[in-house]
Amino acid sequence: MCCNYLTKILQQINIKRECEMNKKLEAVLLQAGFTMKGAAAYAKYKGYEMNVTYVALDNVSPVRVHISCHTTDEAKSKVLDEFRSAAIKYAKPSFTAYGFLLGLNDFTIGKLAGRLMQVIDFTVETLKNAGALGEEYCPVCGKELSLSEHKEYVIDGATITADVDCIGDINKLIETENADFVNAPNNYLKGFGGALIGGLVGAALCIGIYAAGFISSISAFVAVFLGWFLYKKFGGKQNWGMIAIVSVVSIVCIVAAYLGTVIVSVGLAYNDLGLTGNYLDFFNLEMKANEEFRNAFSRELIFVIVFSLLGIAYMIFAMIKSIKRPTTIK
Repeated sequence: MCCNYLTKILQQINIKRECEMNKKLEAVLLQAGFTMKGAAAYAKYKGYEMNVTYVALDNVSPVRVHISCHTTDEAKSKVLDEFRSAAIKYAKPSFTAYGFLLGLNDFTIGKLAGRLMQVIDFTVETLKNAGALGEEYCPVCGKELSLSEHKEYVIDGATITADVDCIGDINKLIETENADFVNAPNNYLKGFGGALIGGLVGAALCIGIYAAGFISSISAFVAVFLGWFLYKKFGGKQNWGMIAIVSVVSIVCIVAAYLGTVIVSVGLAYNDLGLTGNYLDFFNLEMKANEEFRNAFSRELIFVIVFSLLGIAYMIFAMIKSIKRPTTIK
């Protein structure tokens, strides 16, 4: 219940953030002739239909530049080769069914804003040199838009003009891919192995942070993020089962790490007094006989759980977005 509530709060925060373009990016894009549409900017720029979107919680590619264009396979290879040669920092180029997508990042949004148009201009020139068809053509089939029925569609937050007939074919492809995903094996056991490794790493970090005298949600972030990554790497299917397994394994490992650290600390304290025995027995004795210890332990345990839930809720929201399947285009 708590996790769901925290996730809703984070979702509301994210929705608010995604309804607004970062001010520094907005200033640069407005100057270049873009029109703002919430978190997205749209323009017909140097012969290409272009969308720039900003996703605040994406720590890999918060800025995404989508350029509608139609290209051959040979042209796509040429464009990607050019990007590899250019070695643009923090850039992730790829092609979609509707054109070219470039994910961008930098140490700060200010630094990224400062070089954004330079990167966009390089991209446009690279596409032109490769023969990519621009705004006068359907990005899916390559037909001249003036010779066919066409309209604007909103796809993944981007406004894209395409031939009406092409959208029907794309919807069939989306439906087929979604059906294949549903029928694919879950591989829960393999995924659990990845989640467990992530949880153990987070637990080790929790022990180190607690030994230094702190309680933090960082260990939960690490546990969930690494567990999520390894869950996929080990072949686990990205679905609600993944979210449940990674979340439960992470918080169990974090809480167990805290409990284990406290029990060992109590046992070592008894050893310093010249007493030997079972560390768990010493811990239970303190819990029964020492009210101050019991209260302090309870408070810290609550803090550990709350901080862990905060970290997990944040990552759950990111995972929810990652497992969202594409829907048909209207």
